[in-house]
Amino acid sequence: MLIQGYGVSRGMKPVHAGLLANDTLLLLDEVHLSEPFRQTLEQLARLRQRFSERGVRTRFVHAFLSATPAASTEPPFALLEPEKAPTSPLGPRLHASKPARLVEVDDRACLEKACVEQATALLRRHRTVAVVTNRVASASEITGRLSAALGADATVTLLTGRMRPLDRDDVLRELAPAVRAGRARSGDEPKRIIVGTQCLEAGADFDFDALVTESASLDSLRQRFGRVDRLGAYMKSESVIVHAKDGKDDPIYGDAINETVKWLKKKLTKKRPFVDFGILALEVPRGEELAPLLAPKANAPTLLPAYLDLWAQTAPEPSQVPDVSLWLHGPKSGPADVQVVWRADLSEELLQKGDAELATAIVAAVRPSSLEALSLPFPTARAWLAGQKSRDLGDTEGAPLEDDDLVGGRLPPRDQAGPGADRRALRWRGAESDLVDATTLRPGDSIVVPAAYGGIRNRCFDGSFADPVMDRAEQASLVTRARPVLRLHRTVIDGLGLELPLDEPAEARAALGRITGGVEWPAWMRLWAQRLAQGFGSLVVPGDPGWTVLEAKRVPLAELQRVLQADDTWEDGVELTTDDDDSYHAGRSVSLSRHSADVEAFAREYAMRCGLGPWLADHVALAAWLHDIGKVDRRFQLMLRGGSEIDFFKDETPWAKSAMSPGARAAHRLAQGRSGYPRGARHEVQSLAMAEARLEDWTDFLKKRDPGRAPDSDLVLHLVASHHGHCRPFAPVVLDREPVDVSLPQHTSAAFGAIDFPPMTSNHGLHRLDAALGDRFWRLVERYGWQELCWLEAILRLADHRASEEEQMGEAAS
Repeated sequence: MLIQGYGVSRGMKPVHAGLLANDTLLLLDEVHLSEPFRQTLEQLARLRQRFSERGVRTRFVHAFLSATPAASTEPPFALLEPEKAPTSPLGPRLHASKPARLVEVDDRACLEKACVEQATALLRRHRTVAVVTNRVASASEITGRLSAALGADATVTLLTGRMRPLDRDDVLRELAPAVRAGRARSGDEPKRIIVGTQCLEAGADFDFDALVTESASLDSLRQRFGRVDRLGAYMKSESVIVHAKDGKDDPIYGDAINETVKWLKKKLTKKRPFVDFGILALEVPRGEELAPLLAPKANAPTLLPAYLDLWAQTAPEPSQVPDVSLWLHGPKSGPADVQVVWRADLSEELLQKGDAELATAIVAAVRPSSLEALSLPFPTARAWLAGQKSRDLGDTEGAPLEDDDLVGGRLPPRDQAGPGADRRALRWRGAESDLVDATTLRPGDSIVVPAAYGGIRNRCFDGSFADPVMDRAEQASLVTRARPVLRLHRTVIDGLGLELPLDEPAEARAALGRITGGVEWPAWMRLWAQRLAQGFGSLVVPGDPGWTVLEAKRVPLAELQRVLQADDTWEDGVELTTDDDDSYHAGRSVSLSRHSADVEAFAREYAMRCGLGPWLADHVALAAWLHDIGKVDRRFQLMLRGGSEIDFFKDETPWAKSAMSPGARAAHRLAQGRSGYPRGARHEVQSLAMAEARLEDWTDFLKKRDPGRAPDSDLVLHLVASHHGHCRPFAPVVLDREPVDVSLPQHTSAAFGAIDFPPMTSNHGLHRLDAALGDRFWRLVERYGWQELCWLEAILRLADHRASEEEQMGEAAS
């Protein structure tokens, strides 16, 4: 929303910001835990008011939700008295009794032991018991002890925030019959203990029979008890709060833990040795009495327009960019997390050799996805790469860190180093990826590491665990991009549990087709194998030896969603995008005229359905029609044809998309070298130059369609220039040492008619820093707004993505 997404490529930041900050109702749940972000939302809404009457209806609304609200000048939305009655639909949930005993122990070691003992005792009387601690290390230790003590008598599951989304989905799918709210309870279901951290306080709709929790602030405890007898149907829950008396100020909860325990102890009597955490049973104090019991709240810095100006400049980025975590978590929050992806076809030997280009080619064959990435606090990721232990930081995003944990702080002592110290990783930045180690890792990095590094036990991060990690790239590619792929690499094939020939792609496809009907696979895997068996294309990954990646056509979104629902996949988001580096390699040639018409149609429909109105919709659609005309550069056309003069001589029809495979990096570089197209040159900048040269022609179209309103030529030109995320505010600097003339005899649109683009030089000067792009960008920011301009860009860019997707599948039609 602030145009600085974690784990989001630089080029896609405006798209994410545009979608999230416009036409959106944002509900900030548990606002008492997110005071800095609440302040940022309100400040942002005030700053955006000045753009509200300038032609873009943003509809950006936010509301705050909390079980433990702090003092407010506005009366909150709340239940009416009849809605609180025991006979109301919410009655059983509101009146459920949740008695909790308080157990005090000496220190953390005793706390972990007590949690094990109390959970074991509760399991004798209940079927599903939760154990919640404030530290990842404690949760892991308790899980190991319970597993050893209970053996086959009960299933023990660990859940923390340090999990890959696909791993988390697997765990939630397994747990759903035993913990999902509304399930039919019986006395014979298997016994389970779920051990977790603060991540159990929110998110999945858990409903436990009993709870053991480490002491915490009152607001966090209320969240945890919200997962006990959630609907009020069980009516015999038990809970235990375990408190370590030696605890000083907690790095997450401060002194609120001790103050909360003192407050609870005042409620205990000999006749009533428990506290009822039922929603209406617990009388929560107010005002000054409540404040010491709540987790510490930081204040966000004032959100100034200058900060948004800096964040809006995504390409190229300014030399100094404010860290957005300050506005999300407050000035004492830690640096941005590091996203870690494990790959089985990436070897430690290759990384140690320092071959960043080959490592990038291997990973680019199946681009990393957020669903296969695990988020780690920066100090934890840094120490793990160095083979050293790190301080346990708990499991709360934005938790305050000590000075040594921050950027530039020292690594843990080397005498704590374990095996594999000073390992390298690939910092994933697309074509600009490079190698890093613990000393060069930076907050917010996305890194790819060999699966052989280990680091995951019981689906949760464990830096001491050395067993290879399961590579989940194939599933992530299907779920996030609807793109079935399979790397014919021995380690990958073994990890998938397949027996396939590696040297013959056709035989591998045939083998997949034979086995899909006779095995009990998850629904996603059956679809994946069936599509691959049908064939489409392949690419060769370089190496010694190299290997082949099988590819299939993208799966239609409706079909993919049905499959995900059949798998009961909790994480069912699909993020189909066209990455900048392979946007014009579709595996199927598509003419420029067809692609322009397809994108224009999508863009107009999206703009109208988003409520932009006919005037803005015309501008977006016109930019869509013009966006790729710069591809008529003869050198670019040669590049689309693999650098072949013969192929171009046979058919000089301008192409927008190449038949080359998107992942064939070596072939792309060879084609670029043969074509003579300047390295780093942008076809959209050539499109901009051609559109500027015929400015009067296409503005006449806009005047005729709406005679009562002057057209905004700045907007059309900017949308053309920025449709791959560049030119915000400057175009990449490129030297065209051998310029050529570029022309397009006629470009025709059903809505806008036809325009001839006579020859003009490719040395147009728009790559210069003193070109007009920067001034135009700032005029549009002032005219429409930071996030509003992102939204207009997103509509065009996603129209381009969807048209490209359907053209790749051979389904789009002009």
